[in-house]
Amino acid sequence: MDKSSTPDKTATGENAGTGQGIAWIAQGWHLVQDRKPLWFGMAAAYLVFGFALKLIPFMGDLLLVLVSPMLLAGVVDGLVQQNGHERAEANGTGPSLPPPLQAWLVQPAQELIRIFSQENKIFGAVLLGIVTLGLAMLVKITGYLLIGGSMISGLTAGQLSATPVTTVLGMGLVTVLYLLLAMGLFYSVPLTVLKNRPPFEAIAESFVACRDHAVPLLALTVPFLAVYLLILAAFAMNHWFGYLLTFSAGLVALPVFVASVYGSYQSFFPSAPRR
Repeated sequence: MDKSSTPDKTATGENAGTGQGIAWIAQGWHLVQDRKPLWFGMAAAYLVFGFALKLIPFMGDLLLVLVSPMLLAGVVDGLVQQNGHERAEANGTGPSLPPPLQAWLVQPAQELIRIFSQENKIFGAVLLGIVTLGLAMLVKITGYLLIGGSMISGLTAGQLSATPVTTVLGMGLVTVLYLLLAMGLFYSVPLTVLKNRPPFEAIAESFVACRDHAVPLLALTVPFLAVYLLILAAFAMNHWFGYLLTFSAGLVALPVFVASVYGSYQSFFPSAPRR
């Protein structure tokens, strides 16, 4: 890997402890609090969109995986526009609506889809979505083959004599694969959109950054992972309880997580100074 595809270097000991991960979460929280209508509006729109896609049998989950990097690309691209000029222009082109609807509905929707109006960035975002879908499908198929699932339920019927150790080893391997995929995708969107990296190069660079800074990133992700697992457990008990947690705890955790990850991205891949 050449020098251009490796993460920007940080000072020795910088970004090395759990305290830095907590600091990124605090930074993300303050970023969300500064523009609550925008962040919570985007989170609500994404969650509603995701649940709508999940109503489509089989294809819904795949479509969500495909489109999510593109929507996140719009959010990331908007984050670098600190002066708000582009947002003001976008707001002026839409229908005249009451200010609350404009702030909580129209502008968040515009931010989510803004990448589709960026001719110089849309190709990379779409390609990243396709690559992400392909990698996710590979991991998912591997999981079905190792630990079974609805796609191969007929095949697993003859494997009832499999030992628990085999099942545990399969689950462990699948967990490792999902972890490796998550590491590769963690910074893939901002690297593709902001650094103009090709998708596979962005994924490789993201993986290296996560590997080299595992401790602070683990501190950053664990609280949000706990919320995610809590929501999954709620859905397993009762769907309505799951929806309640998703649109309460999840509605807060999602934007804070995205903002916190962006803060960590800025630490590892600082923008070039403007001339």
